[in-house]
Amino acid sequence: MIKIAIDTGGTFTDYTSVGGFGDQAEQRIALKNPTNHDHPAQGILAGLKELAMVWGTDLETLLKETEKISLGTTLALNALLEKKGVKTALFTTEGFRDALEIRRAQLANQWDLAIENPMVLVPRRLRLGIEQRMDYQGQIIKPLNEATVRAACQKCREADVKAIAVCYLFSFLNPEHEQRTAEIIREELPDVFVSLSSEVAPRIREYERTTTTVINAYCTPVLADYLKHVKKELAAFGWDKPVHIMKNSGGLSDSGDMESFGVKTLLSGPAGGAVGNEALAKTLGRTHTVLSDMGGTSFDLHVVSGGVNQLVPQTELDGYPLSIPMIDIRSIGAGGGSIAHVVAGGRVQIGPDSSGSIPGPACYNQGGEQPTVTDALLVLGLISSDNFLGGKLPLSMEQAVKAIKEKVAAPLNLSVTDAARIIYSITAEMMADALRLVTTQKGNDPRIYSLISAGGAFGLFAARIMESLQMPEALIPVQGPVFCSWGMLGAACRYDINKSILMEKRNWDAKRLNTMVAAMKAEGVAQLERLGVAKNRQRFDLMLEMRYVSQHHEISVPWTLGEFSPESIKDVEQAFFKTHEAIYEYAEDRDWEIIDLHLACTERDQENILFPTSKATSNDTTKSVTTKTVVGEVFNCQGEIAVPVYQDGDLKESISGPALIDFTYTTLIVPKGYYCIAEDEGIFALRKEATHESAN
Repeated sequence: MIKIAIDTGGTFTDYTSVGGFGDQAEQRIALKNPTNHDHPAQGILAGLKELAMVWGTDLETLLKETEKISLGTTLALNALLEKKGVKTALFTTEGFRDALEIRRAQLANQWDLAIENPMVLVPRRLRLGIEQRMDYQGQIIKPLNEATVRAACQKCREADVKAIAVCYLFSFLNPEHEQRTAEIIREELPDVFVSLSSEVAPRIREYERTTTTVINAYCTPVLADYLKHVKKELAAFGWDKPVHIMKNSGGLSDSGDMESFGVKTLLSGPAGGAVGNEALAKTLGRTHTVLSDMGGTSFDLHVVSGGVNQLVPQTELDGYPLSIPMIDIRSIGAGGGSIAHVVAGGRVQIGPDSSGSIPGPACYNQGGEQPTVTDALLVLGLISSDNFLGGKLPLSMEQAVKAIKEKVAAPLNLSVTDAARIIYSITAEMMADALRLVTTQKGNDPRIYSLISAGGAFGLFAARIMESLQMPEALIPVQGPVFCSWGMLGAACRYDINKSILMEKRNWDAKRLNTMVAAMKAEGVAQLERLGVAKNRQRFDLMLEMRYVSQHHEISVPWTLGEFSPESIKDVEQAFFKTHEAIYEYAEDRDWEIIDLHLACTERDQENILFPTSKATSNDTTKSVTTKTVVGEVFNCQGEIAVPVYQDGDLKESISGPALIDFTYTTLIVPKGYYCIAEDEGIFALRKEATHESAN
């Protein structure tokens, strides 16, 4: 049987498949296609048809032999970033409708008084106060006035609202009023999507909970419509199994669940890469790795420290706080399609705007007129005009030169080559700065981290990043250009449960903890069984979200000692101190509190990811080597130089720079003073010559 994973990115969609027909030998087949933004479901189907052709069959037969399809998508994220979600209303406790706009009354940059906050997703006229109130213990002090709910529904009907977010004070402790409000909304407005904070983010902090619930309401209908179309298109070719959706937490759920919780898929594609990063680190025995994924639209970073993925209880995306468990992934607008332009003062700026797949960079010759990073790479001779995207997308040098000349070179009175070199250098430094944010600025030494090259473009920048941060090596997997979809093949089903508890050390109550955890586990068992995970394959990991009393943010503390007892307070304290010291390099013996409980319910004993191998079939060191003229500065040389171009299947021994190595969907630069060697089956390592200890 076959497993298929699909990662729909902002520019390209990646397909990875592993398995075989009947008793045939196992195959690993991957491909990339431009993303169809106008008709995303049809784009998925077109890519699957092409994948079937590579397998030597038709789509109906391929799906018949397929046991699992996993899907990562940027649709909800794009709806948020591009502000293309549905018209949304907010029902909140009377007197608190402006909390969404007041935020935390803090500036992202305290020195910039003119800074613009992100757009409020719900206009004030659709932020509607509802008569009800609970106290800080979840006790009702003002009953729900159902008439105010129905009156608010009437306003939503008149405004043609498509989604309603409901977020009442202290509903995370008692969801009764939110649940009854949802019943009324469904009576009054049966076609309107309802998002409850007690279901989406049942955690302390009103603003963060409200924002998360609103984003879920704003984006989910867009995602749900897409998923329904995907299932319909697949059903026409005989697919009657679930479609698994990658979540921000690094786990899989079914499409039915995600049709209600689109906020959990905002970073679903990069989360697949994070799963692959952890698997690759374990395979190669690396405890510290940084996944650097440069695609067409963005540059995504993910750090593995200590050999495992870390989830954060709260993060921020495009200026909006999100109060849901997520793998810590950072992104900047530095992809192959990022647009270069000259701003006031003669400074060249890269991104954050992207040309996408349509019209794409100027060199795509599809009507794009803006110069991009890809155009600069073509002008510098670093990518081939006739082998881009596996030869499926010929590139136009003429259009690339024209765009860079008009938009960058002429305004700065530079040659086209010099302008392209500036675009390349600035992009490299932007990525190096992003890496510093996830390493040095968090107290981590980048010199102990291995750089994992992923995405279609990062191999062209890996050596420059290594040099800038003094990193020891870059690891280049053959599956790097489709790394996120590849990682999804190893993802397990997962269901996360969060409950607020607000327990200080002086109020330690082991019985209360055990009662809450038991209820959470019962819910997790039911949800995993719904996803097809048998009880003997279920795993439960408890995290205590803790902080010192008076601290603003909590940290996640793993708890592995089973049920709590009165004496467990000492073990909890030591676990908190140990975790706090590991993160911040200090711990103090003072009072602490547990804010939330987080139970990760996952599928255990997931089979290992199978690494695709290189195409080498003989013991020859190299073969079919060609040469190419490139700009030498990128290779630590001067002027224009001719460099050898190798294929990934040619590498049996070390290749010294300057050289280029072509993979199917990416290219690796080996500068002078560096070498590339096969590290493992299908995985290559780029290192400096000073550390080269080979016999030659």
